Amino acid sequence: MFHYDYSKSQLEGKAEDLLKVFDPERLYKPKPLDVYEVIEKCIDVPYDWKYLTPDQSILGATAYADGYIWAWPKPYFQSGMKPFKVDVVAGTILIDSTLTELPDRAAENFTALHEGFHQILHKKCFRHTRKDPYDYHVSTKAAIAGVYRPMTDIEIIEWQANYCASAFLMPKELIQKEFEKITGTLTHPVNIDTCPYGKELRELAHDFNTSATALKIRLKKLGLVIMEDRR
Repeated sequence: MFHYDYSKSQLEGKAEDLLKVFDPERLYKPKPLDVYEVIEKCIDVPYDWKYLTPDQSILGATAYADGYIWAWPKPYFQSGMKPFKVDVVAGTILIDSTLTELPDRAAENFTALHEGFHQILHKKCFRHTRKDPYDYHVSTKAAIAGVYRPMTDIEIIEWQANYCASAFLMPKELIQKEFEKITGTLTHPVNIDTCPYGKELRELAHDFNTSATALKIRLKKLGLVIMEDRR
C-alpha cells in the first residue's frame, strides 16, 4: 500500500472538479442532494447496502476487483448468527444499511461520498495488496470520523477521502460566504464553543446535507472557527 501526497488545495480541486461535472450550481448555492445520483452520474460504479458488521464498526467498503465481501443478516449480533459472502464486481461501493435507518441522511451522505472518493483517488493505492480472493478496502467508523494520530499510509488515505467528501458537500468559497452571513458581526475566527448562533449553524449544516459536527470540522479546517481538539 502507498499514498499520494495530495495537498489540501489539490483535494479541494478534486472535489470542485466533481461538482462541476455533477452540478456546477452547487458551487454557488446549497441544494438538496442525492449522493447516489453523484455515484451514478460521475463515478459510474455499482453500489448497494448491507449490514457490514453487527456492531457498526465498518460503515463503508469499496471493491477494487471482482470478488466478495462479508456481510451480516442483522445489525446486531445474535447467538449462532454468521456472516455471508456478497459477490461484488470491481468498483462496487457498499454502505452499511444502518445509515439508511437514521432519522436524517447526513452520515449516509458523507460515507457514500467518502467511498466515492476512494474510487476516484485511491484505486492504485490498494490494488494487488491482498493475497485473499478479493481486493477491497473498508472504511471504519473511526476512520470516517477522522479519529487517528499519528498518520500512517492508510490513515492519510482515509483523511484524503474525508477531506474530499467534506469539500464536495461544503464548497470552500460558498461555505465561507454562508458562514460569514451568520457570524459577520463576530470576531473571526469564531470560537465555536461560545458562538451564539448554534441554531443557525445547525440549519446551515442541514442546507449543506451534512451534520453539525462535519460542518464544524470543515469550518475549522478552513480557519473560520476555533474549537477544542475533539479528534
